[in-house]
Amino acid sequence: MAAPLIIRLPRPTYLVVLALMIGVAPIGLYGGEDHPLQATVSALTLLYLIPVLAAFYIARTATIVSGEAITVRALFGRTRLPWDQVRGLSVTGRNIYAVAQDGGALRLPCVRLADLHAVAEASDGRLPELPAAVLKPAPSAHRR
Repeated sequence: MAAPLIIRLPRPTYLVVLALMIGVAPIGLYGGEDHPLQATVSALTLLYLIPVLAAFYIARTATIVSGEAITVRALFGRTRLPWDQVRGLSVTGRNIYAVAQDGGALRLPCVRLADLHAVAEASDGRLPELPAAVLKPAPSAHRR
């Protein structure tokens, strides 16, 4: 049995947290009306919870595929769908769903079309073998 496949948001996504912290700083520290030129702690300092929640979301959100089940970890809680309850996968636009036997669907966060080959391999044969994604070069701007 292979190790579980963990698909999560890429590490550079944390740059969004850095940008949020920089964007919140002027309002959170200097937004008070008492001392506009001096950094103060006020109710607006609670705006720093936005980048903290964003970092928590990035760290927590993942799809874990193992030979036993598909587990989706969200901001609060997790959902586990055993393979015997999975009817198949569905692709709708850019979203990938695990379709359950009862007709419900579970969105697989962080999973892209290019990841479907790895998901099929991590399922230990529960999903049909899918070809690996082939990278195509960008179209040339120059006409020949």
